[in-house]
Amino acid sequence: MKLPSVLKTKAPEGETRNYTTLVCLAICIAFAAFLVLHTLLFLVIPDKAVSENESRTLQQKPKLTLSAVTDGSYMKQFETYLTDQFPNRDGLISFHSFFASLLGQREQNGVYLGKRGFLFEAQTPLDEERLQKTTDAINALMEQQRHAKCAMILAPNSTYVLQKYLPYRLKMDDQKAQLSQVKNALQGEKFSWISVLKSYEKVEDPTTLYYHTDHHWTTRAALRAFLALSSKWELGAKEKHFTTAAVSKRFSGTLAASYGERRIKDVLEICVPKHSEGTYTVTYESQDRVTASVFETDKLNQRNQYEVFLGGNYDKVVIQTLAETEDTLLLFKDSYANCLLPMLTPYFSKIVIIDPRYFSDSLQNILDDNDFTHILFVYNLNTFLADKSIAGVLAS
Repeated sequence: MKLPSVLKTKAPEGETRNYTTLVCLAICIAFAAFLVLHTLLFLVIPDKAVSENESRTLQQKPKLTLSAVTDGSYMKQFETYLTDQFPNRDGLISFHSFFASLLGQREQNGVYLGKRGFLFEAQTPLDEERLQKTTDAINALMEQQRHAKCAMILAPNSTYVLQKYLPYRLKMDDQKAQLSQVKNALQGEKFSWISVLKSYEKVEDPTTLYYHTDHHWTTRAALRAFLALSSKWELGAKEKHFTTAAVSKRFSGTLAASYGERRIKDVLEICVPKHSEGTYTVTYESQDRVTASVFETDKLNQRNQYEVFLGGNYDKVVIQTLAETEDTLLLFKDSYANCLLPMLTPYFSKIVIIDPRYFSDSLQNILDDNDFTHILFVYNLNTFLADKSIAGVLAS
């Protein structure tokens, strides 16, 4: 069968060459225009000090000195400066993330895109030596403070609880086994291990326990853990004693910032004990600042809305309450504890909060000045396994 002559006709060789040349020329002109435009914007737009999307400080223009040039540090800092201050950097990161997702790539900057839009952070490997130092320090503190009730709330991460939403064929360590290892390493007559996994059992939908876009547990998950703590310590707290309310429906957390995801949003909730307004003061000692709430609502207008809880992380915070009790609490924590803090206020007359990652004073002075009836550790497993500061602070 002969093909119609029109299908056999080829474009003249000269026309094909001219078309290819025009396409290449157009691409070169567009690329050159892109570079010129962004160079002009780079010169005009003021440098940013902080990236709200990534929750980190940005590299500022380094000083040009002979020593910095000779040791190579100037070029390294200048390269980071160009990367951090590149115009529309956030938009380009989002475009790259979207394009990479279309190509099937599921990992960006140590963050994995799972099913139903869940983002997961990489797990922290268990370092036996580091864990031993941490648990030994906690045991030593409990031995010293034998008169106090001690408890640990160690939350698994979403990579374990939401395993079925992980990317295809991505395998993570068994955090249940790691939690058991930590539990077995902790001792003490008055020590209570709060099983977070057990507190989750009555939750019908486990996706309500973790955010899509952030590495923290949700306020609902924290409430489940607190009620388990209340039962163990006989505080008398019931779910009906608290009011939960959404404060943002467009929460986008740190994992979304690292991955470059801007489309998925979470609901951010707070949990408030009923009739708690005006019943306590919060003192940020390093800032010499006193407030009447553990919530800082102005943070809802910023990129990292999770800082609505306590305003972020600080070395030492003291909450003085009007609770009709002589019980006092010493709390060691990471940021998982921030959304749980409001739930504690009706049950202790004083709460001293220490974040070992930022604390540099003497813990012994605090112990000498206070006769704590309760000591609590609240961490997520990833942070706890990676933390190098707990042992040092407890020994100070």
